Amino acid sequence: MSRMPTVGLAGLFAAAVLALPATAQTVALGTTKGGATAQLATAIANVVSEAGEIQMRPQVMANTSQYIPVVNAGRIEFGVANYPQLWYAVHGKGMSSEPNPNLRVVATLFPFTAGIVVTEASGIGSLADLRGRKVPRFPDNSLGDYIVRAALAAGGLGYGDVIEVPIANFPRMYDALKQGQTEMSIATIGSQPTFELEATLGDIQFLSFPADSEAKLAEFLPGAYLRDIPASAELPGLDAPARVFAYDYLLFANKDVPDDVVAKVVKAIHHGEAALKASSPLWREFDASRIGKPLDLEYHPGALAYFRANGLR
Repeated sequence: MSRMPTVGLAGLFAAAVLALPATAQTVALGTTKGGATAQLATAIANVVSEAGEIQMRPQVMANTSQYIPVVNAGRIEFGVANYPQLWYAVHGKGMSSEPNPNLRVVATLFPFTAGIVVTEASGIGSLADLRGRKVPRFPDNSLGDYIVRAALAAGGLGYGDVIEVPIANFPRMYDALKQGQTEMSIATIGSQPTFELEATLGDIQFLSFPADSEAKLAEFLPGAYLRDIPASAELPGLDAPARVFAYDYLLFANKDVPDDVVAKVVKAIHHGEAALKASSPLWREFDASRIGKPLDLEYHPGALAYFRANGLR
């Protein structure tokens, strides 16, 4: 995944905090220590704080599953997660062992587009061709586990049809493919790992999901959908067009966060499109006019009121 200069962004965030009026209310935003979620949270906190009405401070935890229940309990006001993680958390299924009924969506941010890559030399041309091949086996009920399950199901397969290779996390997954221990990897379109994989292994290619596999995909990744990506000479894995999957990243809050506080946060994001896009390539598909996109999850009343007052619903 493309990485932004974190030192520079941290400096901007600090400057924004120092510039805040003394009366600005302080809220916390749950985030992870690194990766895409940390980048998103830092950018959001910076834009919200710079707007001046709310001071938003990132609250760093080891992973999303640690701060989701903290937001649900009201000890942190806001959090960032992808759609499948939040859906499972609210309903207490899949990736979440307990329901978190107090979570409400504040804003839809942008689609996170990814797929399954293999080396062109492997001779694997479809998801069905993964039968009998070495496939990453993430811990049960982790995001990686559900993505692999979804990809195999789209190819008419399950774990019993492949050779499972235990994998702890995404960095280890990339190393395993480079070392020949596995024969496929999850990857984000245009991400840094795809460039590194191709530099190490030669040409790679994203495998296409069948056009009729969206329902199977959603069984494992609620809210996910298929996207057709054209061939690209610049991006690894796209020597040929590919149909991959996407799910949205979401900003969410505890249901008891006051409506006016949520509205001020939504306003800052709505008016902060340029600053968010400038913070990282992750935001390149962010569209401020779609932050109120209809979802199969409940929005916070403060967010809905802002959307309706500003023509976003």
